[in-house]
Amino acid sequence: MKKTLIILLALTLLLTAAACGRSAAPAPTEEPAPTEEPAPTEEPAPTEEPALRFSTTLFDGSAADESILAGCSLTMVNFFEPWCPPCIGELPELEALYEDYRDKGFQILGVYSTEEGTEEVLAKAGVSYPVLRYTEAFDVFQTGYVPTTVFFNAAGELVGETVVGSRSYAEWETIVKELMG
Repeated sequence: MKKTLIILLALTLLLTAAACGRSAAPAPTEEPAPTEEPAPTEEPAPTEEPALRFSTTLFDGSAADESILAGCSLTMVNFFEPWCPPCIGELPELEALYEDYRDKGFQILGVYSTEEGTEEVLAKAGVSYPVLRYTEAFDVFQTGYVPTTVFFNAAGELVGETVVGSRSYAEWETIVKELMG
């Protein structure tokens, strides 16, 4: 009796296993579901570089806006902070560049956001170019690092590449000459 029960149990397991391994064929009237082709991806429209538009104050408290670009074929905007050693280190180089090229249609605008220590840093470096207080309009040009430098033409249009980090006088001069043509 035990043998019969074992054989019956084995046959049941065998039949169950065989049935689980089969897949049901679709009924003859069923048609396969149409497959959707992925929609073609469109290239995003090229975005224009943002123009520099702002309203803020100079370090001395007087009003300033994008009209400060008028009359200069190239404006270098250098974002710096008084607590940043590379920023402080390049200020004398930038001042020398400004002195050498300001009569050739070039200007530098310094931009800072930290009040504490700025006056001392600017005085020690002998900065004579315009220095602006940071405003939200400059957010689009930030990289998260200082110093960061961008260049604009007289119309306020971004030109050249964004430069992250400090540079020597010779490196800045090479970039300025290239952008001024």
